[in-house]
Amino acid sequence: MGIVIQKKIYGYEDLFSYFQKLELNNKLPNKFIISGKKGIGKSSFAYHLINYLFTTNEEYKYDTVNLEINELNRSFKLIQNLSHPNFYLIDVDEGKENIGIEKIRKCFEFINRSSMNGDRRIVLIDNIEYLNINSSNALLKVIEEPNEKLIFILIHNSSYKLLDTLKSRCILFKKNFSEKEVISIFDKLSDENYVNLFHGNTLARFMTVGELLFLKEFCEENQFKDKLNTNNILHNYFSNQKNKYDKKYYSIIIKLIQIYLYEKNLNSFDESIYTWYKSFFKKLAEAKKFNLDIGNLFFEFKTKVLNE
Repeated sequence: MGIVIQKKIYGYEDLFSYFQKLELNNKLPNKFIISGKKGIGKSSFAYHLINYLFTTNEEYKYDTVNLEINELNRSFKLIQNLSHPNFYLIDVDEGKENIGIEKIRKCFEFINRSSMNGDRRIVLIDNIEYLNINSSNALLKVIEEPNEKLIFILIHNSSYKLLDTLKSRCILFKKNFSEKEVISIFDKLSDENYVNLFHGNTLARFMTVGELLFLKEFCEENQFKDKLNTNNILHNYFSNQKNKYDKKYYSIIIKLIQIYLYEKNLNSFDESIYTWYKSFFKKLAEAKKFNLDIGNLFFEFKTKVLNE
C-alpha cells in the first residue's frame, strides 16, 4: 500500500526558501517539528522538502522555483511506494487511537543500519500528537543520539498540546495561513472558486484549505447547491440524513456546528446557546469515549438549535 503525495504545493514559498538556505549552508537541523492546524499541507510540505533533499544528484531534480515534484524522479516513485531505502514513515494506523511503541521499535532497524550509498536517511513521523507515553519515551531515546546522517521530521497538529519533552529537543517551525491565503490556495487546488461556491468568508476564517476541499467533496456527494453557507449546509444535511451518524463526514459536521454557533452569537450573545454549546460538546466527548449513539446528539442540535 502506497501513499499519495501532492506534486505541487502553495503557500510554503517562504518556509521552503528558509530550509533551502539552511541546506545550502550545511545548517539543516537533524530533528525538527512542523506545527500547524490540520489540513494546511504540513505533510505535503515535508514530502516536498524530502524530495528536494533526495534528488540533489538525480536526473529529475525537485523544482525549487515552482515548488513542484517531477513525477519522473526516482525518489518520488520510491517514496510513494514506501520502498525508498533511506526513508522511513511512522504514522497512526486508520482506526487506531495512538501510535504504539511497536511502531517506534520497528524504526530501530532502519536507524541502525547503514544508509544506501552513504546518503542521509530521513524518518518522517506524521501526527505526533498520537504518540502515547511509551512510544514518546522510546522516540526521545532515539532522537537524543546525535547522527548527522539521520534527519527526523515531526508533523504536529497544533490543536493538540505538544509534549514539552519533544519540544525541548527539536526546533519548532509554526505555520499558519490568513483567511485571504486560505481562499487563494483553495482556488488553486480546486476546480471552482471559493466565492462562487461558498457564501461569505466565515468558512475560510475557521477552516483550513484541507477542510474546505473536504467540505466541497461533502457538498458534491450530497448534491448541495452553489453559494453555500453554514446554515443551509447543515439544514440540507440533517433533512437528507435524518440525523444519521456518518463517520466519514463526522469531523466536518462538527466543525460546521461550531461555526454555526459562532455565527449565531456573532451579533448578540445568547447565554442559552453558550450553555447548550458547552453541554453538547461535553456529551459528544462522552459519547465518543463510551461508543454511544452520536445520532441522538445530532437530533438534539437539529431540534433545539438549528430549527429555532
